[in-house]
Amino acid sequence: MLNLFSLRGLPWSGADGQEKVQLTAAELESLRSELADIEEREAHLKAQLEHIDEILRSARLSGYLYIRSRWTALPGEPAPIDDIDVDDWLPRFVVLHGQCIFFYLCSTDLSPQDSTLLSDVVEVGPLPNFIREDEGTRYSFYILTRQGLRYECSHVSEVQVDTWLSALRTDCKLGSDIFRSASRAARSLLSASKASRFYSEGRAVAAAAAVSLGGKVPLLASAYGSTASANASRAWLSGVFALPVAAYMLQEQEVHAAEMERTFIAIKPDGVQRGLISEIISRFERKGFKLVAIKLVVPSKEFAQKHYDDLKERPFFNGLCEFLSSGPVLAMVWEGEGVIKYGRKLIGATDPQKSEPGTIRGDLAVVVGRNIIHGSDGPETAKHEINLWFKPQELVNYTSNAEKWVYGNN
Repeated sequence: MLNLFSLRGLPWSGADGQEKVQLTAAELESLRSELADIEEREAHLKAQLEHIDEILRSARLSGYLYIRSRWTALPGEPAPIDDIDVDDWLPRFVVLHGQCIFFYLCSTDLSPQDSTLLSDVVEVGPLPNFIREDEGTRYSFYILTRQGLRYECSHVSEVQVDTWLSALRTDCKLGSDIFRSASRAARSLLSASKASRFYSEGRAVAAAAAVSLGGKVPLLASAYGSTASANASRAWLSGVFALPVAAYMLQEQEVHAAEMERTFIAIKPDGVQRGLISEIISRFERKGFKLVAIKLVVPSKEFAQKHYDDLKERPFFNGLCEFLSSGPVLAMVWEGEGVIKYGRKLIGATDPQKSEPGTIRGDLAVVVGRNIIHGSDGPETAKHEINLWFKPQELVNYTSNAEKWVYGNN
């Protein structure tokens, strides 16, 4: 058994036909450290297997594709440089799951490198085939988002490409067709009844119904129908049928409010000691996010255990807590549209060796144990961590002069 570990030439002694190994305290500590590393590796591999199993069971489609990204020219901007012949295709594990397309570096990665919502996809279509000397013909297609980002995807299998095209067209067409049909119906009803004074009454009731959703529309319609003429009732009902419009407007407002979110970011003791505070803060500021809380603290080990409570069953839990409490931590709360998701993108993968160049960890860190920064990985986590590290009165609400230049609509 001991031959599996790094220690070689261990002294053996025997008595009464039994052999035993003699270890010094340093050698014993080394073996314990290796056992802890093996347990951590085992837990990581188990998590990877569970993740792959979940993908295979629940994803509608998954597999490796060669991916590259391009940006379409915005109105008023010069056409992008013709880089069609640039060979920058990279293998990615692509997963179609729920209402999202996820892009992983490898199928064993626990978190995606990138993702896009199906509702943001405006066009899917084939691209011309091309030939690579090492692989022969590549079949390809593209996915265009409303933000102007185009994912170009390719594979050596034509069947694989056709399968992806068919699945994406079906999923994206379903959402867009429903939206277009609702829009056409709403416009038709609005244009047919705007002249009537009963329209405004019906629209007001529709807006109230959109908020309460108490099933009172039939009752209200009956009340109005009994007190007005048949034509007036029809006009009023046209206003009531503006309910989808009111609901959609309210939903849009809720979505916009949800996008303006907050996340918890912490520069760990290694990042503080290396003098990286200004470098990290400047990256979030240059992105356009707003700092609403900041403080420098040395957390106790008990506090660190609360922060890493979701990892308490992992073998490396104690080491994480000891490191976080080993020195000053710069705790921050940042605000902005999509700040949780894009904050994680700015930070990079947990393992700096797998982080893309340009990310904080990809540029400034080398190993997992010293990856310099922490960021909330979801809305619930962000809420919990902000409440843990900050009191409500420590969060500042203000309007930045830069917001109109970051979020303005033309």
